[in-house]
Amino acid sequence: MMISFTLVASLALDGVAIVLLALVTWRAVTKRDRPNATAFAAISGGLLLWAVLSFVSEFPDSWPVSGGLAGVAQILPIVFIPALWLVYVLGYTGRGTDLTPVRIGMFVLLALPLVGSAVVIALGGSLETVERSLASLIGTELLLLFIVYVYAAVLFLRYTWNHDRVSKTQLGAQLGAISAPYVVGLWIDGNQIVDGVTGGLLLSGLLLGVSLRRYPVLIGFPKADYVARSRVFEELQEAVFVVDWDGHILDTNSTAENLFDSSTQRMIGTSIRSVVEGMSGADLSTGTTGTVTLRTSKGRRRFQYTVSAVGAEGGDRDSPPVARTILLRDITDERTREQRLSVLNRVLRHNVQNKLDVILAHSDRIEDDTHRTAIQESADDLLSISQKARDAEAVMTDTVGSPSRIDLVTVVRTVARNTRDEHPETEISVSAPERLQLVSHRTIVQRLAAELVENAIVHSAAPGRVEIEVDTATDGTPRLRVGDNGPGIPDRERDLLTGTGETQHRHGLGVGLWFVNWAVSQLGAELEFERANSEGTVVVVEFHGYERQDEPERSIDA
Repeated sequence: MMISFTLVASLALDGVAIVLLALVTWRAVTKRDRPNATAFAAISGGLLLWAVLSFVSEFPDSWPVSGGLAGVAQILPIVFIPALWLVYVLGYTGRGTDLTPVRIGMFVLLALPLVGSAVVIALGGSLETVERSLASLIGTELLLLFIVYVYAAVLFLRYTWNHDRVSKTQLGAQLGAISAPYVVGLWIDGNQIVDGVTGGLLLSGLLLGVSLRRYPVLIGFPKADYVARSRVFEELQEAVFVVDWDGHILDTNSTAENLFDSSTQRMIGTSIRSVVEGMSGADLSTGTTGTVTLRTSKGRRRFQYTVSAVGAEGGDRDSPPVARTILLRDITDERTREQRLSVLNRVLRHNVQNKLDVILAHSDRIEDDTHRTAIQESADDLLSISQKARDAEAVMTDTVGSPSRIDLVTVVRTVARNTRDEHPETEISVSAPERLQLVSHRTIVQRLAAELVENAIVHSAAPGRVEIEVDTATDGTPRLRVGDNGPGIPDRERDLLTGTGETQHRHGLGVGLWFVNWAVSQLGAELEFERANSEGTVVVVEFHGYERQDEPERSIDA
């Protein structure tokens, strides 16, 4: 039997569509470890089946292969591809790709008109009755297909249109791949070399291939990021309330439910001040942080609360917030430990100082100069340590407040002036620009500089010389450099300064070095050591979180 050129060309194009869709399906199957790969492969597999059946239906009925049967069988991919598309969209938008009862019901609903058609034909009846029943069933099927397809498309566009990770080209490619066989099939009749279905399937294969190669179509976002955030929200150990601008609760997490012994459903719409006893006097304006004592299911507890604004979904950063979140962190145990340590510290310091005063008073009655001097020097050292502990406690509490803009040069010159008064025998020079501002805690920065200068004096060789320099790194980071002319800081003290720690069997030489370690950590600064020419050591502190400024001319004072 002669085969026409038109048939050969049409079969060849069907073959190209089959190859394209087979490659896409195989590629998706090989990446089935991705969250949405199975649903994507099911769509491309359904289109592949449609292309194979379209290819077979091209054969004349006189051939061994029944083209008529293949043509009828095409109804299966035609019906179920929109359902597979919906399953894919649900997975892509973070709702999972499992076959839930609802999704199984959708497939059954789509299959019912097909089953009904088969039953009508099997029962027979007049030709007019069969045609009327089939027309009704086909109309129902088309309506269901349209509803499923449109619902999936709306979901897809809703969660991807303004998403940063999804381009408009990807949207067009994926929607076009699903729509092409239906739209082009209705647009172009089957009497041409490229019939509508073949052209649509070719276009689907190309668009799916491009989507798979260029875009993240096998993973579960953009809705996945929302799901992840929701999971984090629920599993937070801190209680979180979402409230409107009148303070009425819009949502809470499970921690809040357990803490205040009430369900989210019961709390929604209620003022947070009435639900959470103790919040009535709290300032809940955006950006506020404070502490409150609240009555909870565990009794009265102390909390630190933070109020943040919630912007509209996909909205501009400058647009007005739509709600506020209030995060409550239980600090009862933390505050109790702090209070115990503070009381213990004060009692010990008070007792140590009183007893040392007594020791010093009695030491004057010792006639042996050697013993008297040893006792007095040791007592003076202990008093100095006690005073440094008091200073360190006062300084470390400074980080509770907000940082402010300070002039590092002014701070350093003040430290140098005070140290010269205490150590007139030591030469102290300062090299610095006119000013160098940064945002930090002034009390801590000043005490840090004082401890570094004090430590340099201790390690200087006679006659003592300490060089203080304020400058900036190549990226503009403010730096404080303190150098001495001594033999260098012992490794034991370097380890303490750089934070390698102190154990029960390895103690540092004083509170001052511990304070340097604490201060550097609290300020988010970095500490390094440099060698100063042939002798001495330079300690370098780099302060981050600074405000870059033009550096004026430098000046040196001694």
